[in-house]
Amino acid sequence: MKKKSSGDLMNDPFYSGIIYRIEKLVYDQDQAAHAASLSVKDSDAKSAIRKALGFLKGKPPKKAEVSLCDQWVMETARGLVALSAALRTEEQVEPAQFCKALLAVEDSLKLRREMHGHARGYLDFLKSFIKEQRI
Repeated sequence: MKKKSSGDLMNDPFYSGIIYRIEKLVYDQDQAAHAASLSVKDSDAKSAIRKALGFLKGKPPKKAEVSLCDQWVMETARGLVALSAALRTEEQVEPAQFCKALLAVEDSLKLRREMHGHARGYLDFLKSFIKEQRI
């Protein structure tokens, strides 16, 4: 059986809802950072996704949060883990399915960053995506 690509997952009704909730959480965290005069970049969002994946696989954090960006990454990662738990309860989304959706979001992040050619390509894309509520 052929493995689904990230694009396929985004078009799958089951996964598209999960991906939207993940991206909405990242967007909300980015907006909160902006309101607090903290500038986060795509690399920070990617770090939060990678850290959440680690937490979901039982890996403890490697270092303490020192900078405000590090704190943002950790808070966002914890939010993603909490979202995974909520989706498991609300919609019976298994952790492996949530991890698959996180990886699809990471692929989207890489693509948008490359397309826009700057450090906030993905986060800026999310702003228009979420406002239009494209799901």
